[in-house]
Amino acid sequence: MKHADKDTDSNMGGQPFFQRLFEHSKQITPYLAGQLKPLSDSSDNSQIIYIERPSAETIRQLYESLKQSHPEAGSAYWLTRTWTLLCWQPVYIAFISIYACQGLPNLTSIVQHVQERFVSGYQFQSHSYAKGNREELIVQASKELCQLFDYYRSEMNAWVRIRPGFTAHLFADAILGCLIKLSQLAPELPKKYLFKQARLWLNACNLPIRLIHSLKYDEQSKSLSLVRTSCCLVYKCHGRKLCNDCPRACKQSRITSSN
Repeated sequence: MKHADKDTDSNMGGQPFFQRLFEHSKQITPYLAGQLKPLSDSSDNSQIIYIERPSAETIRQLYESLKQSHPEAGSAYWLTRTWTLLCWQPVYIAFISIYACQGLPNLTSIVQHVQERFVSGYQFQSHSYAKGNREELIVQASKELCQLFDYYRSEMNAWVRIRPGFTAHLFADAILGCLIKLSQLAPELPKKYLFKQARLWLNACNLPIRLIHSLKYDEQSKSLSLVRTSCCLVYKCHGRKLCNDCPRACKQSRITSSN
């Protein structure tokens, strides 16, 4: 695997790597808005999360905003939601970079922007990115995601207990959820390829390979679906219901069907 700098990228033909990444990101969701600029250009550095600076207090404020907004939901929901918000952008960026842009920025250098009760928007400071075949990029992305998430967990451990086993299931569900999104955007991808990608990601991230059984493939509709192994607990918030891919919802469905 090799790295390309700004000049190499601009001579590749077509749009530069980061421009492609940012365009694809916004097509997935406008909340995934990327920028390429120095950290010093950020308008409010107190509301960013970056591995090179302490982030414990910023993450704690995010947790507290969720607590104030949904006091009825309880600490398990506030913790789960906080972790999910920290991790969703890096995982999405890894998938978009590898499958749509054929490259990978240094994920550990991502600067994430924190809004009230949400994490939305990101930036990179360097034009450099890694080039390689898909399997090489998955291994590199997994290594960087694990390093980044270890940092997040370390920062959170300063003020709350957050177990590696707990975050591992959320990590796996995020990875497999992005694979579902990939299959929806590219419905021509065959079952064998999708399950091969799932194994590559789970192995590279040191996640239990048995979690691949969370994926189900419908031969008739040629569609991939997921029953998560973790619950986001959003149903604990007033007016909210279980998600369609929630393990609790599937369990309730089986009970109803058997009666």
